[in-house]
Amino acid sequence: MPAPVSNPFATRFTRPGRIEPLDAMGRPVDTDILLTRLRSLGGAAVIAGPHGSGKSTLLMHLANAIEARGARAPRIRLRSVHDVLAAWVAIRQAANGGTACIDSWECLGRPARYGLQVAAHLSGSGLLVTSHHSAGLPVLVRHDTSPSLLHAIVRGLPDHDSWHGRLITPSDIEEAFVKHGGNLRESLYELYDRFETRAERFRTVGGEGSSGHDGSSFRQRGIHEFTDGISYVGAPERNLG
Repeated sequence: MPAPVSNPFATRFTRPGRIEPLDAMGRPVDTDILLTRLRSLGGAAVIAGPHGSGKSTLLMHLANAIEARGARAPRIRLRSVHDVLAAWVAIRQAANGGTACIDSWECLGRPARYGLQVAAHLSGSGLLVTSHHSAGLPVLVRHDTSPSLLHAIVRGLPDHDSWHGRLITPSDIEEAFVKHGGNLRESLYELYDRFETRAERFRTVGGEGSSGHDGSSFRQRGIHEFTDGISYVGAPERNLG
């Protein structure tokens, strides 16, 4: 096996918009069906699910699909209740037929969320958000995780056939999923570290370096340093959402 050139688990390969949106069983999600459902819900809905379940990834793909249909889809990721003004600006930008796509909707308090819903209605803007719960909006889709989903994500990473089963094995994927309680984002970080450590050993001594290590002992790398269209420097939820 040739020495690996880059780590396929790096954030530039796994950030929202780069991974194909998949359901809990690892099957492709039909964005057209979801956008039809969004219209049937009045244009305002939430993508609900736990930390690291792929909400941000799905939001990004739906925003791209909305723009491909000729409508505006401004995106923003919230960090705290103090970002309410930025959310309001996104709604204003989406006025008259667009859809404001807001990540981490639960960061806002109930009064702020209600006020923004009213603003979206009055401006003719759709509202598509991610949250851990319904947060007062109809649920467009519940985004859950499973080992099958993590395996499917890994299969879609660059040069999969050249390193899968050698630097990263199926048992590594299962262990990462269990260790992090189904959080896909943290599981991918774990696999990043395992891959990097084994690839470095391969480059140094020419070994396969594919087994026999606990991910908790691997040195941490700068895997949070990439940004995406709705992220910000230092964001704790860079991947998947």
